[in-house]
Amino acid sequence: MDTLSEAVANGTATAATRTTKDIVKERFKEDETIEYIFEAYQIKGPEYSNRLLALVSSQSGGTFAIIAFSYLRTPLSSANELIINKVFAIDHNFQLRQDSKSSITTQQFDLSTAEDGPIKYYYYATESHHYEEFVAKVISFKSTMAQHDPETVLNFRWLNDYRQIGEVKQELKKRESEYIVYKDIIIYCATWNVNNKTCSDSNNPLRAWLACSEKPPDIYAIGLQELDTPTKAMLNSTQVQAIEKQWIDKMMDSVHPDVEYEILMSHRLVATMLTVIVRKQLRQHIIRCRPKSVARGIFNTLGNKGGVAISLQLNEGNICFVNSHLAAHMGYVEERNQDYNAIVEGIRFDDGRTISDHDHIFWVGDLNYRIQEPPGQQRPGPLSDAQTYELLLQYDQLRQEMRRGKCFEGYTEGEIKFRPTYKYDPGTDNYDSSEKQRAPAYCDRVLWKGTRIEQLAYNSIMEIRQSDHKPVYAVFQVKVKTRDEVKYKRVQEEVLKAVDKRENDNQPQINVEKTVIDFGTVRFNEPSTRDFNVYNNCPLPVDFSFKEKDIHAICEPWLHVDPRQDSLLIDSARSIRLKMNANVRTIAGLLRKIRASDNFDILILHVENGRDIFITVTGDYQPSCFGLSMETMCRTDRPLSEYSQDQIKQLMNDESPEYRVTMPREFFLLIDYLYRQGSKQVGAFPSYDSRLSLGAQFNSVRDWLDTWSDDPFPANAETAAQALLLLLDLPEHALLEPVVENLLECTNKSQAMDYISLLSPPKRNVFMHLCMFLRAGIESQFYDLHQVASTFGRILLRSTERAAWMDYHSRCIQFMRLFIDTDVEAMGNGNEGAGTGTGSGSGTRAGLQA
Repeated sequence: MDTLSEAVANGTATAATRTTKDIVKERFKEDETIEYIFEAYQIKGPEYSNRLLALVSSQSGGTFAIIAFSYLRTPLSSANELIINKVFAIDHNFQLRQDSKSSITTQQFDLSTAEDGPIKYYYYATESHHYEEFVAKVISFKSTMAQHDPETVLNFRWLNDYRQIGEVKQELKKRESEYIVYKDIIIYCATWNVNNKTCSDSNNPLRAWLACSEKPPDIYAIGLQELDTPTKAMLNSTQVQAIEKQWIDKMMDSVHPDVEYEILMSHRLVATMLTVIVRKQLRQHIIRCRPKSVARGIFNTLGNKGGVAISLQLNEGNICFVNSHLAAHMGYVEERNQDYNAIVEGIRFDDGRTISDHDHIFWVGDLNYRIQEPPGQQRPGPLSDAQTYELLLQYDQLRQEMRRGKCFEGYTEGEIKFRPTYKYDPGTDNYDSSEKQRAPAYCDRVLWKGTRIEQLAYNSIMEIRQSDHKPVYAVFQVKVKTRDEVKYKRVQEEVLKAVDKRENDNQPQINVEKTVIDFGTVRFNEPSTRDFNVYNNCPLPVDFSFKEKDIHAICEPWLHVDPRQDSLLIDSARSIRLKMNANVRTIAGLLRKIRASDNFDILILHVENGRDIFITVTGDYQPSCFGLSMETMCRTDRPLSEYSQDQIKQLMNDESPEYRVTMPREFFLLIDYLYRQGSKQVGAFPSYDSRLSLGAQFNSVRDWLDTWSDDPFPANAETAAQALLLLLDLPEHALLEPVVENLLECTNKSQAMDYISLLSPPKRNVFMHLCMFLRAGIESQFYDLHQVASTFGRILLRSTERAAWMDYHSRCIQFMRLFIDTDVEAMGNGNEGAGTGTGSGSGTRAGLQA
């Protein structure tokens, strides 16, 4: 995969190549911007899965999120190879937390939201710079979201298009019956042509119209037509908004008084407005809400006629409300049909849905279909008589056109048992008495389409008289699809497993005999091996290799893998051998690993075009003095052979200044033995480079030291000298750290002693006793001054950075001569609580007591 370099992060790409960011961008909509992409991975059991974390902003939602993608192969060539794995909304509950205590790696972090988490991700050390940039951007966006009032409902509905996609979504859809239940909600639909009257025309609330149901509605859909929109106001958006607000405030004052409501959305097309009001408790379950409008009227563009629609998703149910004002006048039936069809064809919401793509559709408005009675038809009675309603409706243009299939195909209208709602003399219940004397008509209607809808009421309100139309309302009980979360989780887990299995069956894969390789007891300077088998049971030949990790190697230095890569034919197997060797070159790194982890390593077995497999390498390291710091050894109260790996790990991580002894006993044992050898010490200390070549007797010396044995020393002076050098050289940090650089600059002993005094007591005491021991050997002519100064100087003043100095070696020798050269003025004792000399075993051992 192309590395997520600056080019990817910043989105630059040439015409000839596409970056990862270019490919990922294809998965998002035009108003959604990829702010950053970060490469990570996840560990699930023995498997290793790559992840791309896309930090995305939505212009329409005004919010941010992290979309986690999985992908099966690299390099990416198509957006179709990306599978959405997880969606994290960066809201008030979102958290990004780094965790440095993992047993696998320190490069890890958790993402969590109110719904999910914490979800753990890992990243390579080479990605540390990009990780810092990624975190900085996330924190910045989180801060932006935090500026909103905590009570504000942030718009993350755009994320619903990404929460479930592809095969998983299809499978869940097939099994809906296993987790979907239907919950009753009350929907109150209302429509009124207000005849350009201002809201202030009436000081009375509209409760007679909007609070007619016995049960408090869950959702209101209120459509108004012919809103008062003066010509001057049309040119002033502030005035238009003020007019809208007056009507919306009047609506909110008039809804059912027993429930607390809030505005979900209000959308307006010139003089036609649709307002959706919901219970506050219901708001959290509405996860998508989008408006759309289609202008009709003069030249089909002016918008004095047309339709306004609002689409929403409540739980798992999709609901659409439409408010329309169709062409007027008795003879314009075909124009009304055309308006209807134009609205149906023109309404396409931002997510691609049409009006028909909903479970429940409610259409309200001044549809303007008239009652076209035959000439000479005589009504049987007054317009308040039920028999008259039935006769009039026989000539209702809307019902006639619906029967002909010209409009509202598939829609239902409840039984009409109220007077025609148009046309009245404003302020009265009298029909049009003007010169035109327009015939009464049922212009104002409520229709519905969908399943599980029961109409509870359908009526007009005669006592509201300010318009030439009477307001109409209809109440419905709707069974809305709702997800049973417990059942859904069970089905989702089954679907994910099934899809995952299908993906695995279509990929090259191998079986590993065991994914945990346990070396048992591991000892310093004792190699051991373990073998395991890999099998190819799939119907294709498979290539595999062990993958390089953030250490730029397939394994840690103390491990060796053979073979590193190979091919497996169908139904074949291959044995893999692991060799473990905690030796002088690897012990410092192994102890550092043990301090931070419970495992020796994790190998990544990469299958070409398939999934990676994690193999954990573990065991129990038997602590030894070689590689441990002087401080750690001074915290022990018994031989190291009696400590477990976990116990020595605790001591290595102990940073307190409390010590049980002033110097390590193992150091004293070696010094004491060498001192007693007298002239046998001659030539005991080898050259600097030969200290790492261990002889056959070395392991017996290791055991003698690690058990505090009372038996005679099991080797000779040369082996003891080599052990002393390694005891000083193998710890991760040099004995004279952290003042090495200062000591290399010193030109006299007094100046050097000022820095030596800054060392921890164990380091300071070891150094001073060592110098006294070496000086005594030089005085007795057992050791060559220059060779000893050279060998010990480079060990005690070990520094990777300073070793590049041209005069580094000579400075090391110069420093050591300040303390061991017999020509230098006697330095005095200079140590704390460490005894007064090395003349005898009893005197030396006496200094061990804390």
